[in-house]
Parts: sequence; structure tokens; C-alpha cells
Amino acid sequence: MESLPKNILDQIEENKTVLNLKKGQVLFHEGTIPMGVYILKTGKVKKYTQGINGKEHIFYLIKENEIFGYHSLLSEETYSHSAGCLTDCTFELIPKKTFYWVIENDSKMLHRLLKSMSHEFGVFITNSKILAQHNVRERTALSLIKLEQFFNDHCIKLSRRDLSNIVGTSIESLVRVLHDFKEEEAIDIKESTITVRDMKKLIDTTNFI
Repeated sequence: MESLPKNILDQIEENKTVLNLKKGQVLFHEGTIPMGVYILKTGKVKKYTQGINGKEHIFYLIKENEIFGYHSLLSEETYSHSAGCLTDCTFELIPKKTFYWVIENDSKMLHRLLKSMSHEFGVFITNSKILAQHNVRERTALSLIKLEQFFNDHCIKLSRRDLSNIVGTSIESLVRVLHDFKEEEAIDIKESTITVRDMKKLIDTTNFI
């Protein structure tokens, strides 16, 4: 955001609203009408859809300073997914009218958003392939590798429910695989925190190459 022209930054600053949500709260729900776009200032957020059985599928994770919520504004549709807080979060909401003004007056911002959309689509396709072609043990190893990079401090802090919804399996199956990885000394587990001990063992488990 800092690389944007001063007049654009001033417009955003003048019209933004700061929102503080607690861990577990939902920022917006699938099927609702977008009010604007969001910048995540602190915290971690999950994008997910919900099946008819109520089970979540988490398909993308957001970390600090990412912009999100603009897909539905650009397509002029309701939200195709929900966004929930994995941790306590602070957001900046840029209203719909201000967002449209920004992309009309700054081509670099539009280019940045299109690049981000392309990246997210690539992540979605890769995750769909993993779900279709890899077993639970392999998917769990792949998820732990990506999450270790996402949290960037060697500690993966997620509930078992959220982790199972990323892997695409039941909590019971996930717990069995995590126990096996711990026995194999690939990870350590302390309450809801997982620490990667041996990245090579996880990589070898993925059968990805």
C-alpha cells in the first residue's frame, strides 16, 4: 500500500474504517453483499466454504498486509465464500465507492489485484489436485509444510478442526496421522501448537515429486 500515489493513500485514509475482531469471529459470510474491500493489518484469516453438512473447506489463508474481498466487487456478485479469524485481527475496511475510485484512478492497483487473483486461482487449482491425487497422510504433510511457511516461526497454531478442514479429512483421521508424525519425530505437538522438527521427513512423505 505504501507504494501507491499520495492522493490515492489520502483517499483511502480519509474513508477507511478500522475493525477489530476476536479469534473465531466471521468477517463476512458466503452469500452476503460486499460492502468494500479489506486490508488485514494484524492477525491471520481463513477463506472457506461450507457444505450442506456444515463442514468447512478452507481453501486459502491470509496474513498481514494482504488485501482481500475484492473478487466479488469486481464481478458484482455476492460473496462466494466466508472469511473468519484464526486469531485476533485488525482490519481496515475500504468502502465500495472508494475502492472503485481507487482502481479507476490508479492502474497499478488494478494490476496488483489482478496479479493477486491469478496467484490465488493457481493456489486453488494446486489444492484441488492435491485433494484428488494424494492420500490423507500425504495431504497432511503437504499442509504442514505450507503452514510452517505461512506462520513463519516454525510453530503452526491452528485448532484440529481448522487443520482438518485444510487437509480435507475428519478430525479423527488427522489426529491419527499427527500422532504417527510425532512418533516418527517429524513434528512436536503441544496443545494446539505443532512444531516441525524434521522438514525432510515431511517432504519425503508427500510423494509430491
